Amino acid sequence: MRQLFIAMVFSVAAFGQKIQIKKDKIVYDKVEIATVLEPYRDHYDFSTLTGEKKFSVDFKGLNVNATQFYQWLEITSADGKQKTEIPHDVLITAFDVKRIIAHNLSVKYNLIDAKGINEAALKTFFETSRESLSEKYGKIVAASKFEADAQKQKILQVKNQYNPQIQNDKSITFYINGKMTIVGRMTANPYVVGGGPTTYVYVTDIDGNQVASLASTKSFDNYAVSTFDGKNYEYYTKSMYSHTNSTFLYEFLCDLVARGYTLGHQARDEKNKLLQAKVNLAKEGSVNIYKRKGYLVDEEGKRLEGIISVNFQLLDVNETGKVLPDETADKFGKTVVITYFNEKKQERTKTFKASSKVYFCITDGAAPVFYYGMPVKGDSMKKMQNMTNLSFDNSYFYQLIHKEDKIMVLQDPVETDRYVFKIPAEDKGQMIDKRSTEALIPVVAEYLKSCKALVADLKANQFDLKNETNLINIAKEFQNCK
Repeated sequence: MRQLFIAMVFSVAAFGQKIQIKKDKIVYDKVEIATVLEPYRDHYDFSTLTGEKKFSVDFKGLNVNATQFYQWLEITSADGKQKTEIPHDVLITAFDVKRIIAHNLSVKYNLIDAKGINEAALKTFFETSRESLSEKYGKIVAASKFEADAQKQKILQVKNQYNPQIQNDKSITFYINGKMTIVGRMTANPYVVGGGPTTYVYVTDIDGNQVASLASTKSFDNYAVSTFDGKNYEYYTKSMYSHTNSTFLYEFLCDLVARGYTLGHQARDEKNKLLQAKVNLAKEGSVNIYKRKGYLVDEEGKRLEGIISVNFQLLDVNETGKVLPDETADKFGKTVVITYFNEKKQERTKTFKASSKVYFCITDGAAPVFYYGMPVKGDSMKKMQNMTNLSFDNSYFYQLIHKEDKIMVLQDPVETDRYVFKIPAEDKGQMIDKRSTEALIPVVAEYLKSCKALVADLKANQFDLKNETNLINIAKEFQNCK
């Protein structure tokens, strides 16, 4: 079936290629099959050889400017009761508009075939619902005209408000509060005939940031403008470019400013706004704690209530996926800052290290979340990374997952596949790091050696240490161990 369809399409296309127009006759393979008359400009009547009119075509067009235009065909039935519109598709290279239209109607719509005008296809053609191209393009052109008129008003306002000038040294000046102020610079390069650079004009602001550039296109009166914020546009002008054409450069500058590019420190400020937006988004996606309500208990058991902040990770501002350093020492998650009021109601801010064995709790969420600071056994790769960078403190804060009187299970807030067992009898926790279960069983068994039954189960490979539920079950069995 697919091969038959391809053959039919090829056959119709081949037929369309053989259509010729000789005087008022449509000719196929040297045989006259229909007639097409142009009683007035851009109107074509298609009839049988006997002169019976079957339909008419009106060539329609609207221009936005000298380089942007829309063309379509309005097809009307012989009695004038049915109308529809189709795109004016130029499917062949020809100087005769009648032949281009006839070719389009035959190849795409089968309205003309080897026998002449195909009345069955014509009936189906008029019964097919289509969008109104005149309405569609009319709205586009009207909107473009409205935008063009609005832009002219904005340019006039810019000239009155700023009186922009391009000085002899290429500085761009505005009059702001009655004072001449340098806001940027314009560099215009000579036009080079025969394959020279296509970008001619560069506009930079007072900070040296490139705000916009103007490049040539295939049309002599249309230029492509690229801006620092990616809002590129086409600049249409009747003036011919030359690096010495001050009128061209002045009008381009006024148009640029009217589009909102006011130079000065604008690019810097916009970049800072974008950076801040990225930072805010990165903060939302991070596990860092920013000014959350909670309390901290120090090594002496003193409780401080206040506002807590901890940086557990890098802010992934550029969405690289990298949230921890891999070349420098990992200093994230090592300190907690709390702002609180002392006994005299005076505000104080203190920083505590994880090595000081404090713990803190975030209380403003759905449920309290605890974090404990401690050094750990294992995690040799991170220790090596820190040591290489002359950092010998390997204590971090870990989030509490499960707590018993005799044991806790904690988790790394960033590298969530890393867990820690912590028992009171040991100064350090035991890290369940990236090593395999087989490699971890001996060290975990040694850490929990006070519970011989549990150690036996561990050595019998009854626990997958990469499973959080298993780690919690281990903690429960350790707690109940006799």
